[in-house]
Amino acid sequence: MANATRLTGDALLERIQVVNENANVLRIHATPTMKAEACGYIKEDGKADYVAFYTALIEAKGLNIPDDEDEEMSDTESELRERYSDEAVDAFIEIWSADDLEYFEEAYQGEFRDGAEFAEQLVSDCYGMPREIPSFVEINWEATWENLRYDYCEQDGFIFSVNW
Repeated sequence: MANATRLTGDALLERIQVVNENANVLRIHATPTMKAEACGYIKEDGKADYVAFYTALIEAKGLNIPDDEDEEMSDTESELRERYSDEAVDAFIEIWSADDLEYFEEAYQGEFRDGAEFAEQLVSDCYGMPREIPSFVEINWEATWENLRYDYCEQDGFIFSVNW
């Protein structure tokens, strides 16, 4: 995948539009990761190459790249970064945007190893779980997480509610 052709210019903008339209049909949010990967921006390690993707997107839209010094963090973002990890705030921005940070605390569910671990914790918190489940009982937390994906999303181990 890392050797896939990276779209640029109008082809890049058109593919992003298709990804957004397909996501709308499926009633899901087209994440930046989905868009970057669909446009061929994947690094050798299999992860999305956001820097190259956004650079190409800025060029395709004819926008200037601002200097880092010119960008100021909003008060909301600064306050959230003081109370939560930078990684959690970055994950939220990755899914939505910095403009949506006012909803961060309502959406943020915590950091988990994966969606299955979150599903297990959610069920335990809401319904209580015996401390020790007999060995013959099998619970498929990954399947439970798949059922929860309509109301929650995961980015880099951080879980967010999509209902804010």
